[in-house]
Amino acid sequence: MPEGSCGPCWKKRTDERREILQTVSNVLEQGRFSLLRVLGKARLVVDATAGNGRDTLFLAEHTPPEAHIYAFDIQKEAIQKTRAVTAAYAEKIHYLVCGHEFLGQIVPEEIDVAVFNLGYLPGADHGITTRTETTRRAAAAALTRLRVHGICLITVYPGHPEGSAEADMLAGYLSRLPVHEFTVGCYQLMNHKKTAPYLYLIERTGRRCPV
Repeated sequence: MPEGSCGPCWKKRTDERREILQTVSNVLEQGRFSLLRVLGKARLVVDATAGNGRDTLFLAEHTPPEAHIYAFDIQKEAIQKTRAVTAAYAEKIHYLVCGHEFLGQIVPEEIDVAVFNLGYLPGADHGITTRTETTRRAAAAALTRLRVHGICLITVYPGHPEGSAEADMLAGYLSRLPVHEFTVGCYQLMNHKKTAPYLYLIERTGRRCPV
């Protein structure tokens, strides 16, 4: 605590700064701001990491009534939480206790929006986390099915060993996507630790011309 600061005042100022970070520059909030541009007309949406259901709920709230949402999670506990949180929108959500690496087999149609929030389920076993190889397969399947001007968001958590491996894999994989088909952006907090979460935003801008 800085000299001359009382405990309650210092805590109040610290909490205020934390709140400011979370209302504007928070990585997840920035991703959601980007999605609002496309969700209003989206017909098919994928939440590849349902987790506690917050992303699935956001997608359900901001898509048309006729939209279909696929919510994947390998943990039954996560899907149960997601079902509870999104009960009001259950008619348009397909809940799947399934690894997202099977996305390509389950979602054959074109995708308007795909969301990946990598890592482990908060409050659960941290040993159960997304994995580099399955994440690569899932991301590749989502991008292959992404509609022109569709959006894919991938939030990366490099602060644990598997998250660091995923971060390295995604940096290489996404940087090699053909520029005439995809635009890849990255939102990162520059004055935070290098292990802080960051966000990739991928937009499909065209398709490969048939030979």
